[in-house]
Amino acid sequence: MKPINKLITILAFSALLPISASATTLSGNLTADDAFTAYLSTDDSVAGTPLVSGSSWPSVQSFSTTLTSGNTYYLHIAAKDVFGAPSAFLGSFSLSDTNFTFGNGTQTLASNSIDWEVNATGFGLAYNTPYDGFGANGVGPWGTMSSIAPDARWIWTGPSGTVGEAYFTTTITAVPEPESYAMLLAGLGLLGFMTRDRKENA
Repeated sequence: MKPINKLITILAFSALLPISASATTLSGNLTADDAFTAYLSTDDSVAGTPLVSGSSWPSVQSFSTTLTSGNTYYLHIAAKDVFGAPSAFLGSFSLSDTNFTFGNGTQTLASNSIDWEVNATGFGLAYNTPYDGFGANGVGPWGTMSSIAPDARWIWTGPSGTVGEAYFTTTITAVPEPESYAMLLAGLGLLGFMTRDRKENA
């Protein structure tokens, strides 16, 4: 093989190798009436890895975790009644960069009835639209949770709430990097050039 062909081969295969992106951090502040556990999963039907738990709604809990490039994640919140309905959940979340996006197409998300789903049975089953009729962060009887976004809304399974548990979920999707596409096209172009050059020299 000619030296130039060797160089083209090396460059082509290098361009086809995946580009390592910086790690994305998912952070959140949340609470629930009365108790909750937050999980992160790559399978909607599996609760996943526990992130943080809380057992008293006046106390906001925080977490931070790293996402692996290329995966689709499900942020799961299991809220549980201790002293009676509702199984209400309030929270706000953020992503550290644009390698991932929430269901609303941005890197910030609050609890709401548009980007979250809920049921009273378990994760991965038939979901419903959460009820958010009691309003946003600051509404009584809970008051303002200063570390949670002001537009976050208290959501649960229905107008009267449910005694038991409520299972909330939202999706976090990886965004393909433009640099990856550019490198892939460059690699394919170099391979095509190398193939044509071989045919002409045959």
